[in-house]
This record gives sequence, C-alpha cells and structure tokens, in this order.
Amino acid sequence: MHITLLLADHCSAAGATTALEMLNAANLFAEVAPFEVVAVSLDGQEVNAWGGQRLRVDRALAQVGQTDLVLIPGFLFTLKEALPTFPAYGPWLRQQHAQGAVVASMCTAAFVLAEVGLLDGLRATTHWAFADYFRRRYSEVLLDEAQILCEGNRVITCGGATAAMDLLLHLIRRFGSPELAQTCSKYLLIDKVRNEQSVYAMWSLPKAHGDGDILRVQHWLEQHFPQPLVIDDVAQRFGFGVRNFKRRFKDATGYTPIAYLQTLRLERAKQLLESSRMTLESITYAVGYEDSNSFRRLFQQRVGLLPAAYRKRFQSNMS
Repeated sequence: MHITLLLADHCSAAGATTALEMLNAANLFAEVAPFEVVAVSLDGQEVNAWGGQRLRVDRALAQVGQTDLVLIPGFLFTLKEALPTFPAYGPWLRQQHAQGAVVASMCTAAFVLAEVGLLDGLRATTHWAFADYFRRRYSEVLLDEAQILCEGNRVITCGGATAAMDLLLHLIRRFGSPELAQTCSKYLLIDKVRNEQSVYAMWSLPKAHGDGDILRVQHWLEQHFPQPLVIDDVAQRFGFGVRNFKRRFKDATGYTPIAYLQTLRLERAKQLLESSRMTLESITYAVGYEDSNSFRRLFQQRVGLLPAAYRKRFQSNMS
C-alpha cells in the first residue's frame, strides 16, 4: 500500500514522526511489509515544523501521481499561521480522492480537508479546543468533536494530539490486519483505540462575542451557578424578555442558557473530582444539583465517563 505523508510548514513534528515510527514498526512486525511511506511537501523542500524542527521529504507533491492513502499531521499550536496555506493543497488532494485514495487527517489537519472541500456534508472531528472555531468556519461540515475518529466517503479525521496514535492503529488494523495492529499496540504500549475525546476537553468560556449585556449575565452565572437558578428569573433579573434573552444568549455564546449553566456546573464538578476527596453526593450539591443519580447520568452523557471513572483516570495523587 502506498502512503503519502503530506508535510507542511508549521505542522507537528511529533505527528509526522509518530506516523513514520508506527508505520515502520508495522512493516517490521509483518511477515511482508504492507506499507510504502513517502514523505512529501508542496515544493519538495524541507518543511519548518513547529518548534523549529526541520523535516526532510522525499519529493514534491506533484511528483506523486497516485497514492492509496494520504496522511496529514496536525497544526496544534500553529493553526493560525498555517491556515492561509491550506488552499494550495486542494487540487492535489481532491484529485487523489477522486482517484480512490483514502485521505486522513490528524488533529487540526481536519482544517486542511475542510478548507479544500473534502469534508462538505460529512461527519468529522478535530481537536476539541478548536471545535467552536471549526464549526463557525465550516458550517457545511457535521462536526462531532466528542469523537476520537470519524470516517465517511474515504475521508478519516481524528481528534487532538495523541489521537494520532488511535488513527494509526486504526489504519494498521484496516489496511494491515487486526493481529498486526495488536502487535504494534503491545510493543508501543498503546491502549486499544479510544472512542471519545470529550473526557479530555477543557471548556473555554465563549466571551469574545461583543454583546456586553450577555457578557454581564455570563459573569453573574459564573459567580452564582451553584445556587438554584431558573432561567426565566435570570432573564428578568437582567431586564430581558425570556424569548429575547434565550435568542441573544444563544447567538452570542453558541449555547442555550440552560446548556451554559450545565456546563459551568460540570466543569466545576470535574475540578472537584480531580482535586478533592469529596463524595459524589457532596459534589452534586456543591455545583447546584440535588439528586446525585440524575447528576451521574448527566455527567456520563456530557463527559463520556461516569464520575467515579473520571476521578479514577484524572485525580491527582493526594497524600
């Protein structure tokens, strides 16, 4: 199988080397090496990866007439700088896809695929921290940032950072064999492919919207979310009609008022699970809920783990 590793200035060196090492490991463990990997750049020259590392390539993009799989490392810390360059890859990527190639992106390289139109109408994922920006920029893409992997129409996207390893295991399993993927997983100490990245997400409060009235409501909610609150009462407190308040709040923040309040409470609950020995019942009351069973169900629905499992995975060592 011919694999083209597409490298671009500002890309993640870790993503590029992870792909090379895992595919080379698969070749080593297989009886017959299944993967031929060629690294390319737009002009055939070395690329300047994030952090100042220079990555060598084998040839220019135009020298690859046909390939079976295109793999693109992400731009976790450099998306702003890299984004204007993405359209230049469009003609080649669209041609390869039209010829039958599978196209796969790591982390924020989903922006490359969206920018050149390969994700239109498809379900996709990317790094959770860039989900709001992605959704605003590419409304025609069905973004599901909770997922580690999304696949459709021979296009595969994966979540942030180390989700690249999940993607590589998936590709080795699919285009090599399940046994080969299992061997790579054991030798490289990588757990089986995960399903969701929502458990790792940290919420960034959406405040750069320019609506001062709604911003004042947000600040008030951040101080009072543990209290019993009724959204209609909050609207009245700040002089809004209820329907107008709900519309303006959603337009400004991207959240309904109740979803915003739930998220404030869940983020605080996550902090308490990570850093305290409080019981679930105590945490439930501390963040503004009364029934721990209902809270447990909400937590699992929104975070992807039960509270006890979340605490087991993320709690700091405490003396």
